[in-house]
Parts: sequence; C-alpha cells; structure tokens
Amino acid sequence: MNGPDPKNRMNDLTSRQWLQFQKSWFILEKNPLAEFVAFFTKARYQDGHPGKIAFYPPQLLNNFVAENRDPREFFSVDDHPISDKVDYVYLDFQNLETGEQLQSAKPKIEAINHWIQDHLVDRGYITIAVKNFHSANGSQLIAWEIAKWFSQYFLQKDEKIGCRVNSDDSQEEKQFGWAPRNSVTYFLHFRKENKPDRKLTFELPVPDGNESSEAELKSNNFPDAWYVHRPPRREKGVLLHPAKFPEDLIERYIKNFTQPGDWVLDPMAGTGSALIAAKSCERKACGIELNPEFVNIANTRFEKPAEVRLIQGDAAKHQSYKDIPAMDYCITSPPYWDMLRMRGAETQKKRKDAGLQRWYSENPHDAGNIADYQTFVDLLKDVYRLVAQKLKPDSYMTVIVKNVKKQGVIYPLAWDIVAALKDDYIYCGEQFWCQDDQRLAPFGYRYAWVSNTFHHYCLTFRRKNK
Repeated sequence: MNGPDPKNRMNDLTSRQWLQFQKSWFILEKNPLAEFVAFFTKARYQDGHPGKIAFYPPQLLNNFVAENRDPREFFSVDDHPISDKVDYVYLDFQNLETGEQLQSAKPKIEAINHWIQDHLVDRGYITIAVKNFHSANGSQLIAWEIAKWFSQYFLQKDEKIGCRVNSDDSQEEKQFGWAPRNSVTYFLHFRKENKPDRKLTFELPVPDGNESSEAELKSNNFPDAWYVHRPPRREKGVLLHPAKFPEDLIERYIKNFTQPGDWVLDPMAGTGSALIAAKSCERKACGIELNPEFVNIANTRFEKPAEVRLIQGDAAKHQSYKDIPAMDYCITSPPYWDMLRMRGAETQKKRKDAGLQRWYSENPHDAGNIADYQTFVDLLKDVYRLVAQKLKPDSYMTVIVKNVKKQGVIYPLAWDIVAALKDDYIYCGEQFWCQDDQRLAPFGYRYAWVSNTFHHYCLTFRRKNK
C-alpha cells in the first residue's frame, strides 16, 4: 500500500512507514519530535477535528511550529484551555541531570501528570524524553524514576532508545571507577487507560557521592553507551540452547574489566559461552549450570577442560559456590523471565519444527520456568547476592537482559534487577547492545504502538567494598 491506510486508527502513515518506526532504537541526529507526532496522531480524525498535541516545556511548542508546517493544532501544557482534549502529549525532561534537580521538579511533574489526566483523550499516548546520568560516583537513574511516577497514573507501553553518534558528553576516561558515556536518551511511552495494569514499585539506588572505587581500573577502553553487534552464526553443537549469547560480545567486557590470568564467573553458564570467551582472553573461567545436558555440551567445547571449572548445580544455592575461588569479574545473562514459554513466538515455532529445545529445561528450580514475576526477580537477587560473596571487593559484574513485554504489559526487568541489588552492589550504568540484523514485524499495526525490541540492557555493577 503506497498511500495512507484508511483502516489505520492511529496515524496517517503507510504500512512501510509504520514498519520503519517499529525498531526500538534509532540514531539520534536531530530532535525526533516530528516523527513522534506523525506516528502517534492523525492530521485530522474521523469526526473532523484536527490532531491536537501538547508540549512541555513551552519552548518546544515555539520551536516545533517555527520548523514545521503542520495542519495539527499545538498547545503548551501550561496554558492549554481546560475545555479541550488533546490527542497526544510530548514531554522533555532531558534538562534534569541530578537527583536534586529531579526532586525539585517533582511538584511540577505531579502537576503535569494531573493536567494530562484531565486533558488527554482516552487511550491517548504520552512520550517522555529523559536521560539517566552516570559517573564514577554512581548513577542518577532519572529516566527510570520518572517512569515510576507516571506509571501510577498511566500504562507504560514501550520505550525507544535514542543513540547519539557525536555526543556532546565530555566525560573523561577515569583512572578510578568505570561509567558509560551519557549519550543515550530514553523515549518512554505511556497510554491513558481507565486502570493502569501495572504500577512500578521499585526503590532505585541513590548515589551518596562517595562511591568511587579505591582500586585502579584495570582497563577503561569500553565506555560506549551503545553499540551495534552482529553475532556470528551459531555452531551446530550449541544450537540446542534456546538463548545463547555470543562469545565475541562477552570478550569485549572481559577485556575491559579484567587482566590476563584473572578469574571470570558465569553463574548461569548455559553451554559455556562466557567460559569460552574467558579462555580466549587468557583468563581463568568458572561457571554454574543447572541443566546437565548443557553441562555436557559445554564440556565438549573446552580444549583444556582442566583450566575451566564448570559446576552442575543451582546458582541460587550456597553449596554450589563452595569450591569456587575469589572471582575478579562476573558476566552473565539470566533467562528473560519465562518468555520462552510464551505461545506464538515465531522463533519458538522454528525451533519446534527443527526438533530443537524451546526452553531451558523442565526443572521447577529453573529460573526460566517461574511464572510469577516477583518470585523470578527475587531468585535473581539471591543468585547475585551469592555472586557478590565470591567477587573480590571493587570487582565488577555485568548482567545482560531485556525489559519484557508480556500480554500487553511492560515488566522492566533491567530496572527491577538494579533496584534489587542495591544493598550488595554499586550500580555503574547501562550500555545498550543494539541489533540491526533482525527482521521487523508490524506489531500492533493500525491500532497500537508495540515496538520490535532490538536492544538489550548490559548492566554493570561494582561489588561494594564491605
């Protein structure tokens, strides 16, 4: 279809234009406001009224009108007449860079929340442009905290990650403590519903200003806030594992946080990807894996098995760690909750047709088999607390995950993990592994915004020196 689809209730885009918007990350070269307005509104609705959009802060309105000739009507959140309804709201809070600024702005943000409740049409969308800020003294998780505030009133629908190539971030390489560059903007999306299905309740860590490391960072050549990585084709022997992550990606982190001869741990080792990567970098490797079938596969991949310790056991049990020495670094990727068991996944159908395993195991202790979300997060907390007991003080841990979409509800797994680990770790910041080699699917076409999630969170923590 070359022209607008008359059945498209959300916007005036063609099916191809809709599909191009579906990817969950994009290169941020200019203000994307015009693209968001075009996706989340129609120029004129079926009842004849023009699309009505409200902006905050007010200068966004002036800039947009000056740069765009658009038949829609535009208003400022501050002065829009109370008798009208708007179809879409765009908020920009990128000026908030510290926890103090965020708390000072909270009354204004609460007022904006109430304004939107009164003025946004039912099932209308809200976009929030906001950033987290990271330094050697910890992370200011402003984007996630604002998401929590808005989730009390609106349904969180999705997120897009804006990635700047030529960042104005002047962050210098640091001798002590690691943090990623501040070159990513979150574009968080909410929708007005009668009753939000899920309110965020996490309590995020707050830096105390004295969290820089006392130990010199062994390397600091990988501060990228985002990167594109295309994994090579998987070896035939490891295809059985339904969610293996690539060794060449893991090597980048191992080289950044360790020296040759250091110990690297993966408490959910799967078919041994992290252990193989560690050996390729001349590090010593140790892992724990629950599934005996994966342990057998992993053991066939080690050229010198005596130099790798792979324990068959439950990573949530203390006894699984009794023979593990002090570790210099941990890198791991847990199951993305029980998503592999969700029906309708195209990749799962392909694996079934090929006679391959579609989930990790049938073991009830397997984290990928836990149906209750909070129970799943609590289990991960137990695992990483046991890992902290094996990590040397000031050593780092990287956890690779995704936020999860399940039956129309967002479960921010990455954010919940950071909140769960605040007693044992200092959170250093997130990097995004962005994928550009995946096929887009027109989820939600004509009716709702549902992205193709092609970014993974790579969360890095430092063990507290206690």
